[in-house]
Amino acid sequence: MPGPCPYWSGPAPVNRLSNLGYVILRYDELVRVRIKKLIFVLIAAYVLIIARLFYIQVIRAPFYREKARELTVRKIALPARRGTIYDRDGQKLAVTIDACDIYVQPVKIKDKEEVATQLSQILGCSRTQLLDTLKSDKKFTYVARRADIWIGDAVTRAKIFGTGSIRTTKRVYPGGTLAAHIVGFTNVDGKGIEGLERVYDKQLRGTDGYVVAEVDARGKIIPGTRRDRVEPINGGDIVLTIDSTLQRSLEHELEKSYKAHSAAGATAIMMEPKTGEILALANMPTFDPNNAKNSSAASRRDRAVTDLYEPGSTLKAMTVCAGLEAKAVTPTDIFYCNASKGIGRRTIRCSLHPPFMAGHGACNVAKILTYSCNIGAADIGFKLGGERLYKFEQAFGFYEKPDSGLPGEVRGWHDNWRDWADIRLANIAFGQGIAVTPMQMAKAYSAIANGGLIMKPYVVKEIRKPDGKPEQQFMPTVVRRVMSESTSAMVSEMLQGVVSEG
Repeated sequence: MPGPCPYWSGPAPVNRLSNLGYVILRYDELVRVRIKKLIFVLIAAYVLIIARLFYIQVIRAPFYREKARELTVRKIALPARRGTIYDRDGQKLAVTIDACDIYVQPVKIKDKEEVATQLSQILGCSRTQLLDTLKSDKKFTYVARRADIWIGDAVTRAKIFGTGSIRTTKRVYPGGTLAAHIVGFTNVDGKGIEGLERVYDKQLRGTDGYVVAEVDARGKIIPGTRRDRVEPINGGDIVLTIDSTLQRSLEHELEKSYKAHSAAGATAIMMEPKTGEILALANMPTFDPNNAKNSSAASRRDRAVTDLYEPGSTLKAMTVCAGLEAKAVTPTDIFYCNASKGIGRRTIRCSLHPPFMAGHGACNVAKILTYSCNIGAADIGFKLGGERLYKFEQAFGFYEKPDSGLPGEVRGWHDNWRDWADIRLANIAFGQGIAVTPMQMAKAYSAIANGGLIMKPYVVKEIRKPDGKPEQQFMPTVVRRVMSESTSAMVSEMLQGVVSEG
């Protein structure tokens, strides 16, 4: 074997094959370690995924089940039908008819310009306003409430994505302004706002039902998915004491007088004196309950029960009743009117008219009413005195609410008779210095025509159940006796003279 090269002076040669094997071994070991780490990471990831799935599907299952139900299951209201309001003869004054609400979902609509154009043509409204609504970021909003059924059908047929209609009902008043202040009106959601619609809202509106079902992306019920259904209970009906024929005539005549005198307001009431039934009641100005939102507050006010006024000469009949019933005067007593009368430092005067330009002269009690003599009425008031006059006015109901069932009633001015000076006593005797409502005055005059019995006025005759059977009936109610039948008969005869001779 030859020895080392005699000419090599460097380090001994290295075994390269053995070194190469060592490197390969180290690389394999590194790969195995990395694979083990990757497997560990993958196992850990799978464990976390399984844990998360367990958390979602087992632990939080009720929560996500409820979320899914909220997205797909709806509790859809089934509105009850509001009851009808009838007059005493069965004529409909307020009815409920089918209608629809039109809605849009702005966030879902892409071509807002085109949708605004299409909808404005169907609804007959401003395209600009619709476009402003569609440009909002709302998920849902109405663009028309209580629209006619044909409008809802037209929207449905158009199949405009992001729009739709919902069936509902709306309140309609067939007579327009007829008995508007009595009946009142509802808001867009069918809630009574004024009049009997408000007073009897609970009885009229009924109870809404509902249906629970799954819906699709457009909010439509998926057939066969109904889970629960509760039928609505319709509202009851109300029958009034109002006679529509008399009501229409009264409104017509009142409107003529209101316009002829350019009055700020006017009221008229027709009441059956023996029962207290209100047969007709009208106010001017008036309004149409079908379009109440465009009416003024003044036109909607029921002046018959809310407004106080000085009754003037119409109160003289009550003063005469009090004087005769208290036997402070007799029908044949004579009173002298010289056109004016001094009371302390004050003077009261009569409203003179031909042929009595110098005063009414000698008047008995009947003539005081016939000529509407202030001096004679004041003298009867002095014979009565403050206490007795006050007590009779109280008995006639001037210091209490009439309790007619109409909303907004007020009572007359109420002060202490002991504080009345002589001039105040004289003024009150002929209808000044005192304030009453038209309903109070109608109630008082009915007592004169009813043999001295004052009746409770009422406007609702009957409340019926949805099946038409009576639920509650209202009957005539005697409040109190104000005077004897003989006094009532005497004053009734005197009042006939006011019409025929006055």
